[in-house]
Amino acid sequence: MPRTHRPRRLASAALTAALTLALAACARDSYPNSTFHPTTEFNEAIKLLWDRLLFLGTIVFVIVEGLLIYTIVRFRAKPGQAAPRHVHGNTTLEILWTAIPAVILVFIAVPTVRTIFKTQAKAKADALQVEVVGHQWWWEFRYPQYKITTANELYLPLGRTVNFTLKTQDVLHSFWIPQMGGKRDLIANHPNYLWFTPDSVGEQAWNGFCVEYCGASHANMRFKSFTVTPEQFAAWAAHQAGPSSGRSAPPSRRRPPRAGARHETTGSADGHRCRGSSGPWSGFPPPCPAGVVSSLRAIDAR
Repeated sequence: MPRTHRPRRLASAALTAALTLALAACARDSYPNSTFHPTTEFNEAIKLLWDRLLFLGTIVFVIVEGLLIYTIVRFRAKPGQAAPRHVHGNTTLEILWTAIPAVILVFIAVPTVRTIFKTQAKAKADALQVEVVGHQWWWEFRYPQYKITTANELYLPLGRTVNFTLKTQDVLHSFWIPQMGGKRDLIANHPNYLWFTPDSVGEQAWNGFCVEYCGASHANMRFKSFTVTPEQFAAWAAHQAGPSSGRSAPPSRRRPPRAGARHETTGSADGHRCRGSSGPWSGFPPPCPAGVVSSLRAIDAR
């Protein structure tokens, strides 16, 4: 292959790869944990700040790189050219390259501080209260207003602000639902707070993670967050607060299952049944998340 064709082929390959990556990045459903598709006002504020900083940063990059390229081309060394005269300093230039960054920082600092105050403010007085307790390696969610507790399953009503009180039972953890709220650490002997309002995207299930390394099973410390209608949330809370119906009988009294009987899934910490194949709660959406850690301990918050 002639050497003259190699740069053209390399340029074509690079352009093809760039277009492929750009098209892949436009696929919304390919990134279920992307923070660029916010579903709460908290993440929307963060995204707006990010967009502004990216826009301003791009402008600065283009101007600086343009001046750099112009300087390299305009003042490049030429055959027979005399050595340039050294200049001790230029007061005008020094004032300009001090003042211009200061103005840029003002445009960055004002929206940043405003977003910090907005996301760090106290939640509404009528917010749904949820106490989040991190354990090695699972999540405990307490609803003190309803006197119920779940493990690795978080149910949130659409349109209602949720105020999270974040605590840890052992080591440091970090609470994160990528499309709903920013990461917030769980620190020993120091409760942290986070709030947001799920918007009207509909009933969905969202992935939640621990994003602070907390030991050998850190990668398995995940949970499911369900956004449901206020009516569904009220029905779910009433069912969870009712008598437990999913605990197994003692071994001596346990009866063998009937032929063809279908097993009911238990996903909550107090043994209540979630949606399964049969039973009084079989029609409640959404279904229980798959992969709930089998070694979860029963929690009784009442």
